[in-house]
Amino acid sequence: MLLEKRCQAAVRCCLRRVAMWKPPPNWSHPQWMEEMNAEAEAGAWSVCQEEGDDEISFWCIYQHALNACLQRYRQEWRYAWHCSPFLEVREYAEADGADLRAALDSLSEEERQLLRQLFWERCTETELAQQQGVSVQAVSKRKQAVLKKLRRMMR
Repeated sequence: MLLEKRCQAAVRCCLRRVAMWKPPPNWSHPQWMEEMNAEAEAGAWSVCQEEGDDEISFWCIYQHALNACLQRYRQEWRYAWHCSPFLEVREYAEADGADLRAALDSLSEEERQLLRQLFWERCTETELAQQQGVSVQAVSKRKQAVLKKLRRMMR
């Protein structure tokens, strides 16, 4: 009974922390919190069942619950990023898609080509670096600069 109360307390503590995280874009906040509750409970009970001992500390249970939530959180954001590479730009685009098209049109041909290859053709930065004979870091810096430019234009 004491272990069960410790698990419940650890899950509640974990969820207070998780509530501060930004939910992935494909989840509403209430649905996300329900999902995180399930993940936290599963993480907490898994350590309790593994050990089967009333001497498991609150912090050990809490850490397992939090790790389960973090793993799912990262998984959902990877999925969201993969399916929506322009998350920030798309948020702006919901307000007015014409502004986004205008911003994309104002980019140089080289900048548009970089975005096209990375996001529409799904080339990796490593592949582009090899094609262009530059470092991966150079490609990454170019990408970040173009995205920053787009964000500025969209504001």
